[in-house]
Amino acid sequence: MSRPHPALVVGILLLIAACVLPGIRFADLAGTSLPHQDAPPHLVEQHAADVAAAEHRLLVAVAVAAVLAVLGVTAVAHGWRQRRPAERGRR
Repeated sequence: MSRPHPALVVGILLLIAACVLPGIRFADLAGTSLPHQDAPPHLVEQHAADVAAAEHRLLVAVAVAAVLAVLGVTAVAHGWRQRRPAERGRR
């Protein structure tokens, strides 16, 4: 049994991270976006600021996830190309 190329493992881990990172931030936004019922004005302003900050963190997480996904796909493709000729030689 052959060992996977390290680039394949790294690429798969990067793709997993690219999927998990926005999910965590989305859960943060979902929890923050629930408003207080009949809140005084200062709490409404604080809530609006908290939601805006959570939205910003989500957008940053999506941008980072996009970069991680591109790097992951590139690493998987590189690892796949490096692995394929060695398998063909053994057949």
